[in-house]
Amino acid sequence: MRVLFFLILLFCSASLPIHTFAQVNISKYAVIVGQIENETINQKFVDSLVVMALATEKKPTRQYITPKRIVHNDTSDFYFLLLLLGVWGLFKTNNPKFFNDVWRAFINPTLGSRQIKELIQSAAIANLLMNLLSTIVIGIYFYYLITINVDWRFASIPSGLAIGLITVGTVLVYAGKYLFVQFAGWTFNKDQAAEQYNFNVFLTNKIIGITLLPFLVGFAFLDLKFRFTLVVISAVILILLFVNRYFRSWSILAQIFQNSVFHFFMYLCAFEILPMVVILKIVMLLL
Repeated sequence: MRVLFFLILLFCSASLPIHTFAQVNISKYAVIVGQIENETINQKFVDSLVVMALATEKKPTRQYITPKRIVHNDTSDFYFLLLLLGVWGLFKTNNPKFFNDVWRAFINPTLGSRQIKELIQSAAIANLLMNLLSTIVIGIYFYYLITINVDWRFASIPSGLAIGLITVGTVLVYAGKYLFVQFAGWTFNKDQAAEQYNFNVFLTNKIIGITLLPFLVGFAFLDLKFRFTLVVISAVILILLFVNRYFRSWSILAQIFQNSVFHFFMYLCAFEILPMVVILKIVMLLL
């Protein structure tokens, strides 16, 4: 009987629901979830890098280095050349006959040369002013020759001072040359020969001054590649004019040097080439 009662009680206890309560620590699961999220973000980042790399391989990028543009301020050159051309224009307007006499004396030296020379020398002020203007043009020409190889932004002296030194130096060279020739003619009793030689020198200088004016404008405003072309053309013209001058003066020089080529060459180096080389050397040392 007791056994039967025990079995019934055991059966009833097994059929009833049993409620149990337990505490679960969820912090370690939160750490696991955070790690999974970080891994997902990292994977997306890696995937994006792979996509960008593949896109770059399909369309390669090109990098270009733009050279720095050098800006030259040509305002001072513009106004200076404008003033110079204006002075030449006013001079020609006020002395048209003198200009014509100069061209006639240069083109045809045998046609009434003595008469044309007297006409030119009689206009003392116009003659002196044109000699001065021509010498200034020659000095400015040498200045622009230096400018081809010199950047005045980094030079020790400003460009205005350099052009002043070269121009004044050129004027002094030709003034000293004129005085020396006159003194030599007076010393050796060859006044007429010295006067004729000085006339030929400054007549050629007048033509050089007129001829070089367009080249000065080109040197000031054209690109460097065109300047070299202008240098070649102007050098050829200058050589032809100097050869013409010595042909004009050869009869005088032959009397002085007694047909000695060596003495003529020494004179050419000492009084024609050396003074301008010294001036250019001084300017280059100051840069």
